[in-house]
Amino acid sequence: MRARRGALTTWNTLSRLGTDVGHPDDSRAISASNHFFILAIAANLPWLVVLGVLGGPTPAPLATHLALILTWAAGMWLNRLGMALLASLLGLLAPIMEFGYLASIYTRGAAFQLQLLAIPALAFALLPARRWALRIAVALVGAVVLGAIYVMPSFAVPSADVTGRTIHGLALLNVLSTLALLYTIAAFNSYYFRRERGRNEVLLTEAQTAARTDSLTEALNRRGIAPVMAAAARQGPYALALIDLDRFKRINDALGHGAGDVVLSNVARSIGRSLGERGTVARWGGEEFLVVIPQVSLAEAVELLDRTRAEIEDEYTMDGIAERVTISAGVAHGRQFAAKEEMLRLADAMLYEAKASGRNLVVGGEAGSVDRD
Repeated sequence: MRARRGALTTWNTLSRLGTDVGHPDDSRAISASNHFFILAIAANLPWLVVLGVLGGPTPAPLATHLALILTWAAGMWLNRLGMALLASLLGLLAPIMEFGYLASIYTRGAAFQLQLLAIPALAFALLPARRWALRIAVALVGAVVLGAIYVMPSFAVPSADVTGRTIHGLALLNVLSTLALLYTIAAFNSYYFRRERGRNEVLLTEAQTAARTDSLTEALNRRGIAPVMAAAARQGPYALALIDLDRFKRINDALGHGAGDVVLSNVARSIGRSLGERGTVARWGGEEFLVVIPQVSLAEAVELLDRTRAEIEDEYTMDGIAERVTISAGVAHGRQFAAKEEMLRLADAMLYEAKASGRNLVVGGEAGSVDRD
C-alpha cells in the first residue's frame, strides 16, 4: 500500500510539472505531454534490452533508442522550465525519427513504423488547440514518413544481420506495443472527457445555484422563488408573506453596514429555520423577504408567521444583543391559481398595515380567486 501511494505521488508530481500556466488549454496540453512522456519512457525501457541483444550498424539502435527515452525525460524538464511547446515538438518528432530509423535497420516487416499511427492523436493531445497548424504539420510529417517506409525499397532490406524469424518476432512485439499505445491514448481521452464533463456539470450547477440564490443571505432570490410561487399556486390554496425588518436603518446606523449584513443573514436563516418544511423564504430586496407557504389556510399562515416573528424577537432580545431586531409581516392568502401579482399587492398592503399599526406585527388578508384559464 505504501509503495502504491509513493508511485501515485510520483505520478501526480511529474504529471503536474509546468502546468501552473494561465491558459487552461496550455495546462491541459502540458499535463497530457507529461503523461505521455512518463508512459512512453516506461513502455520503451524494455526495448533497450531487445535492441541491445539484436545490435546493428553504427549508430547502434540501442544508442538511438536511449536518446529517444532521454528526449522524453528532457521534455518533462522543459515543461517545468516553461518551454512546453519545444517539449511537445521534441517529444513528437523524436519518435518519428527513431521508429523510421529502426524500420530502415530491421525493415518495414519488423513493423516499427506502426508506432507512427499514434502520432496524429498525440499531436492533438500534446499541442494546445490554438496551435492547430503545428498539430496538422506534425501529423503530416508522421504520415509522410509512414508512407515512405512502405513505398521506398530501402526499407525492404535489413541493414542489420537479422533472420526472418527475428523480424517476425519484432513485428509481433510492435503490434502489441502499438495496440497498447493506442488503447492508452483512448483511455486517457475517455478519462479527460469524463473529467471535463464532470467539471462542466459542477460549474453548471454552481452557476444555476448562483443565479437563483442571494449571495448575502444564501436564501433564494426573485428568480429562484418564482417557480416556487408557481408550484404553490398549482397545488391548492397558498399564502405569500412579505417580511420586513423593523427600523433596519437604525441598526445600520448604530452597528454599521457590515453588522447589518450579518443581521440580514441571521434573520434569513432564522425565518427558514422557523418555517421548516412548511414554507420557502427568499430575499425580495433590501431588508425585505418573501415567504411562500403552499396548501395552507389564512389562519394557519398567520399563525406560522406570528410564531416566526416571536422567535426572532426572542432571539434578538437576549443578553449581549446591541440592537433589538423585530420583523413585521403582511400575509396574503389565495385560492388555487390565485394570481401572484394580486397576492403580492395584497401582501404589500398587509405589510404596510402592520407597519402603520406599530410594527412587530403580522397582518393577513384574503385575496380574490381566479380561474385557471
